[in-house]
Amino acid sequence: MAVTERRAGGVPWAGVVVTALSLAAAVAISFAVYDSLPELVTTREPRPGRMGSQVPRIVLVSAVPLTLVLLGTLMVGRALVADRLRRLVPAALVPRRRSADLFLVVLPPFFAVVHGGVLLRTAGHAFPLEVTVAVAFGLLIAGLSRARPLLDPLRFVPGVEQARRLGGHGLAAVGGCCAVGAFFLPPMFVAVSAAFAAGAISLLMVLVPLSRLRS
Repeated sequence: MAVTERRAGGVPWAGVVVTALSLAAAVAISFAVYDSLPELVTTREPRPGRMGSQVPRIVLVSAVPLTLVLLGTLMVGRALVADRLRRLVPAALVPRRRSADLFLVVLPPFFAVVHGGVLLRTAGHAFPLEVTVAVAFGLLIAGLSRARPLLDPLRFVPGVEQARRLGGHGLAAVGGCCAVGAFFLPPMFVAVSAAFAAGAISLLMVLVPLSRLRS
């Protein structure tokens, strides 16, 4: 048991590698388009009764890379702390390494794609930002279909695993429909609809087992 627990903890290396590659891609795109960006980038157009908003281009090019560094650091630190806590607290209160690995595998590429698309569009390139973001969002939802909560107090509730398996299939279907539908329907409408559908499925994955527990 001790060997199994030790192997279950530790650094989520797959996620670390994907995060590092996503960070490298984001930094490379930032360097490539930096000189093409205006000194001040408009993030909100001025309207009657509301002032516009601008940020220096260094903020725009560094926001996502810094976010990826912070995300990777937090998730790796969480994994190391969880590894030490594994023998001290109940299993349901210890974050799962596989969940951390999965989050680091699917989230950083999504951030990198959005980052690259925004920079290319801002630099004046004819980049299909809306379609790209909607497709990436669909793939993100599909990728998270196998995720489990980092802290899982419902782990031992009867029926929760079955609900999560069914919900995971539903999330994968929603993500796939979002990725494909973005090419045929208004991309932002597809992405927002997918977000609501994914949220509803995730909520049902919690409520259905709890309702059975109370009945």
